Amino acid sequence: MPLDSSLIGHTSSPQTFEVTREAVQRFMEATEDPALQDGTPIEYAPPTFPTTFRMKIPGLQLDPTSMQLLHGEQEYKYTRRLRIGEKVTCVVRVVDVRQRSSSSGNMTFIVSETTGTDDHQQPIFTARSTSIIRMK
Repeated sequence: MPLDSSLIGHTSSPQTFEVTREAVQRFMEATEDPALQDGTPIEYAPPTFPTTFRMKIPGLQLDPTSMQLLHGEQEYKYTRRLRIGEKVTCVVRVVDVRQRSSSSGNMTFIVSETTGTDDHQQPIFTARSTSIIRMK
């Protein structure tokens, strides 16, 4: 599929992730989260923890011999905190695709939104991410 506005609206299949204490602990250690130092038991995942929920952008097919994927930016909006032990079902949707030219070549900016819901289909978070695909 081409990297153009025809990707807008493509939605992934739902995928469920469990927020385990071990995964949150590893994430907090990797990000050197100061909350680990105070000795308080961990009850909630840090706000950026959903980056560990690996999902493909729907409709996006990369050719590693001619394309390079870069992470642009990420933002999160929460309706409540993400609890240790809960399961989160995520869906990714492509919301925008833009083309840009630069001195180093053509780039495609893909903006996607990931929604995370709980077992009762209640929203927990929306993550908005920009991916940049550079042609080699």
